[in-house]
Amino acid sequence: MQLSTTSNPKRPLANTVRIVLFIIGAVLVYAYAVQALQIDLAKPLEPGRQSSLMRVLRMLADPDVFAFSEAGTIVGLSAASITTLERIVETIFMALIASFIGTILAVPISFLAARNLMEDVTAPLAAIMAGIALLPVGGWLGGLLTGGVLGVTASLGGSVWMALAGMVGAAGAAWLLLRTGPDIVEMDNASPTARLLMWARFGGVAVLGMGSVGMLAQVGLSAGGWLESVLGPFGFLGNFLIVLADLIQLALPAFVAFIVGLIAYSLGTRYGQEAVLRMDAAPARILTGVLAVVGVGVLVYAVGGALNWLYQFDNPANWTTKPALIGGGVAGLLSLLAAPKRPYPIGLTIYTISRSILNILRSIEPLIMGIVFVVWVGLGPFAGVMALALHSIAALGKLFSEQVESIAEGPIEAITATGAGRLQVIVFAVIPQIVPLYTAFTLYRWDINVRMSTIIGFVGGGGIGDVLSQNIQKGYFRQASVMMIAIAIVVSLLDYVSAKIRARIV
Repeated sequence: MQLSTTSNPKRPLANTVRIVLFIIGAVLVYAYAVQALQIDLAKPLEPGRQSSLMRVLRMLADPDVFAFSEAGTIVGLSAASITTLERIVETIFMALIASFIGTILAVPISFLAARNLMEDVTAPLAAIMAGIALLPVGGWLGGLLTGGVLGVTASLGGSVWMALAGMVGAAGAAWLLLRTGPDIVEMDNASPTARLLMWARFGGVAVLGMGSVGMLAQVGLSAGGWLESVLGPFGFLGNFLIVLADLIQLALPAFVAFIVGLIAYSLGTRYGQEAVLRMDAAPARILTGVLAVVGVGVLVYAVGGALNWLYQFDNPANWTTKPALIGGGVAGLLSLLAAPKRPYPIGLTIYTISRSILNILRSIEPLIMGIVFVVWVGLGPFAGVMALALHSIAALGKLFSEQVESIAEGPIEAITATGAGRLQVIVFAVIPQIVPLYTAFTLYRWDINVRMSTIIGFVGGGGIGDVLSQNIQKGYFRQASVMMIAIAIVVSLLDYVSAKIRARIV
């Protein structure tokens, strides 16, 4: 059989028409872009503008690096060079602290934003709703308890020696209580009384541990103030202790509230799932409906409360209580139609929410974040560090999660086959594969933060960008040239060093 080689005469014509239309469309787009951007090549040719350009270029080409005597000899560095050295060191430290904070917080977030770790996490609807209902209760109890413990430690920490004795005593009592009785891992088949005693012991250890940490903060405040007054040039070590102590007192209630909230959520999902799976279909459906009313009501109330805090509505009940009651009632009725023992992909929901939050934060430029933090904490490098840290959390969280998704599945399957839990899988199968890549991305982020800190300085975020902006606005281009050269040198060196380290790690 002879194949026909005759081509369709309409196809070349159609391709030609498409190409012509594409070219016409591209020309129209670029023509409109030129008009919208007000591109006018006559302006650069104006004599006045050319004269101003040459004056600025000559000033930039003659940086104010050295100070000269009346005889014209160099007597040292100029004031601009000294300021540049001080601010470039500040810029490097801004990037370092922001990268460190961003890495610490991005690591746990990356596991929640990794699809391969979260897609297999499922639970019945009753378990999910029970966890949601207990989450704010646990967080509230944790924050309330920590606030009370810190109040007691503050009242007892008037003397550094008393605070030190209290810290050692609380830590020792917690250790002794922890060593008393069976291990927590041995309580799976224990009686209800033994479980209750175990949780009481665990709570006592937690309270004593928080007391020890609170006393540690009091020791840091007292010792830091003393060191700051006696160390002279090294008084910054005392200030460092004071800042760490303040950080403990500020972050400990939120941290404990978060951990206790997660524990409450875990207990709710566990016991909710066990209860539903033990019941027959009808009782399980009723329990699911009741828990759906409570869980959705709590969730809707939390969202409405957040909106009310942000917008300050005239009638908050219309955004909190009433929607919570209506939403809970509707959810309870709809849950009666669902299979009570069917596993729902809660892991994918958490993954989607985590990825969405990271993408939203990544879409906001650090410059905008810098403006917000300048309003909050005032002008200076602290605002710049907070802006860079927040953006680093989002950027590194996204990069880290993508690396988790690309790891080999073999170790995960092998560890899972032994009966290991999800936390054990992460520790023994995931972390060993991602540590080199995480380290490389952290170094790369430090390099990025050095460049970003220059821009954040233009909105008052500290660093060398702050003084560079001031010199440019005042027309001190010789002084600005010194800072531009310093920025170029530091960025080039950091890029070279980080590239070498990343090459050795990866």
